[in-house]
Amino acid sequence: MHEGKLAIRAAKKKKKKKSIANIEKTNLFKQISISNGEEATKFSRCKQKKKSNQICKGKRMSISDTTEKMDIVCPQARGNQFNEEIIIEILSKIPVRSTLRFKCVSNFWKEIIADPYFKMKHLNHAKNDQNSNKLLINKMCLDKDDVFNLYCSTLSSVQVVEDEQKLDWPANCNPENSLLYCSCDGLVLLAVINGFDRHLLLLNPSTGESIVLPHPKSEPKYCVCGMGYDATIDDYKILAIDLHDMCQEVSVEILTLKGGSWKKICKYPAGIHRVLGVKDCGMYSLAFVHGAFHWVGLSSHCYTVISFNISNEVYGEIPLLEQMCNIYEARFIEHGVSVLGEMLCFSSTYYNPWRGMFKLWVMKDYGVKESWTELLTIRDDSDFFYSAKPIYMYADGEVLLRCNYFGVLSSIYRTSREPFELLPQCHTFKQGMVYTQSLISPKSLI
Repeated sequence: MHEGKLAIRAAKKKKKKKSIANIEKTNLFKQISISNGEEATKFSRCKQKKKSNQICKGKRMSISDTTEKMDIVCPQARGNQFNEEIIIEILSKIPVRSTLRFKCVSNFWKEIIADPYFKMKHLNHAKNDQNSNKLLINKMCLDKDDVFNLYCSTLSSVQVVEDEQKLDWPANCNPENSLLYCSCDGLVLLAVINGFDRHLLLLNPSTGESIVLPHPKSEPKYCVCGMGYDATIDDYKILAIDLHDMCQEVSVEILTLKGGSWKKICKYPAGIHRVLGVKDCGMYSLAFVHGAFHWVGLSSHCYTVISFNISNEVYGEIPLLEQMCNIYEARFIEHGVSVLGEMLCFSSTYYNPWRGMFKLWVMKDYGVKESWTELLTIRDDSDFFYSAKPIYMYADGEVLLRCNYFGVLSSIYRTSREPFELLPQCHTFKQGMVYTQSLISPKSLI
């Protein structure tokens, strides 16, 4: 009997200890969980009160800096702090669409994802991860309709795209025609055209957010535009260069997004002329690298690369090697600049009655003429080859090209290692560019 009572007391004592342990365990999980609890709210308010705890382009703050400030203001949130850092690290490595879905987890998660610090951390990680890059295609099927649509796909399969995903145009536009200009930090600059109505659109393809930009004095149809980030003022700038055939002088305008108005840039370099021929010859895009825009110009019957620094708004010139532009007996020549692997590139496509040829050079040391190095040469013996434009460089050095052909009125994407004899299977006009998935909202930039 006595032994039975002892057993009952031992069982109750064990049950009581287990209950206390469960309570302590529950409290511990409450302390380290990301929720709307008191300590998490304290930290969130602490971040919102101090601008130094946010991060913007040009003024980055490390995790250690944030940790030190949080220890001073919120010493009791030490456990939550470590857990938050882990959550931020995990979320910063997740694709945009999945990250946006996680905003529904709690208000605190929503605040984390919306914070400029997190958005920039997410972008920085995406820039170093090639899997975060997507191919944006502006496509019109000539056999079916005459409307342009936007699609995105991975970069692993570009010749026969099986994973194309159609993107919806913003609710405020349904363009008959559209023209892609460039991408910067996950944002895409393009012109949308409906009859005589033309305007510039800044779009984030990953989130679907967009804004309509002010009109430059030059119509978007007759100009080529580029977008870059000016770290000296923490703002984005857009450059527009007029390409109208009737213009004798080259007109250049610049837009600062926060300023909201275009400014004409005077004193175009003396003796430098616009490349004549095809409307966008030498200027199918403006290459932005090392804080400057670049395009091809003609100086004393020699091709050269013009630069324009967006911080001090000063023109410059990057000379080419003689063998880069002296191509004779060609019926058609097209030059262009681009950026591959953060290097300035110069490409030439020429065609004569016997064959076509594409050459690509890279400048390994920016501004050093002697550092121009021939990256690849592609020859095509067919009568259909028209031109090629470099779009992207893979980690192994292979280059993605957009190729056009005579008499076909269509274009196709292929890599530098694929044969050029293959023609497009359907009449489709395509434009394309590579963009990085980003959470940056265009509306936050104005």
